[in-house]
Amino acid sequence: MITYSSPACFLADCHLPLIPSPGQEDWTPCVVRFLQQEASKAGSLFIVGDLFDFWFEWKYSIPSGAFPVLAALHQLKSDGVRVLYLGGNHDGHVGKFLSEQVGIEVSREAVDLEIDQSQFHIIHGDGVAKYDHGYRLLRGAVRWPPTEAIYRMVHPDFGIWFAKKLSKGSHTYFSGKKIWSPDSYRDYATEVLDRGMNFVVMGHRHESEWISHKNGGFLAIGDWIRKRSYGWFENGKAELRYFELQ
Repeated sequence: MITYSSPACFLADCHLPLIPSPGQEDWTPCVVRFLQQEASKAGSLFIVGDLFDFWFEWKYSIPSGAFPVLAALHQLKSDGVRVLYLGGNHDGHVGKFLSEQVGIEVSREAVDLEIDQSQFHIIHGDGVAKYDHGYRLLRGAVRWPPTEAIYRMVHPDFGIWFAKKLSKGSHTYFSGKKIWSPDSYRDYATEVLDRGMNFVVMGHRHESEWISHKNGGFLAIGDWIRKRSYGWFENGKAELRYFELQ
């Protein structure tokens, strides 16, 4: 099992817009400040999906709106913080640019790892709910290499604009719908913990909570957009924290 060092910081669901809408202009600067002020104190940073509201890498270009955050991540890596980026349902196409140019580690799937002799299962959370059969099929189709190859043929300007429209439509459709029933996510975490893991860390639900377990506990990171919540692990203890703007 791969070992990471503590303190460990967990961040998810910032949904940073590549084309900001009115009222979103300060989202990216806020995350950059967090990375510089808080994540810089960690030994390891885990981005648990949906850092960006959309991410895709073309052969010779990447979304320019992501540059400030990518620069901050690169600086963290240069300063000795180990960074692992798990793709979520909005930014599941993490790839070679992030690993080769930014210098961070990437994964499109959940990971099992060790921090200070504690075993962690880290997952974004999309597709975990037992009723998400249709979504799991859709995710497989969207992340299928031929699908990515076809989208890569689209001009980046149009590709990013189109993705923004899809994301906005998705947020509008699901707002107010009771699709985030916590029980399925808690059940999943409990099953993993019962198998011997010490901690399960999850994003996706946009609700923060900590549930103790005899082996450790379940940390749902929550919603950065409204509450700026994040996870922290140090000295064998996991907790929720909230970033205060200065």
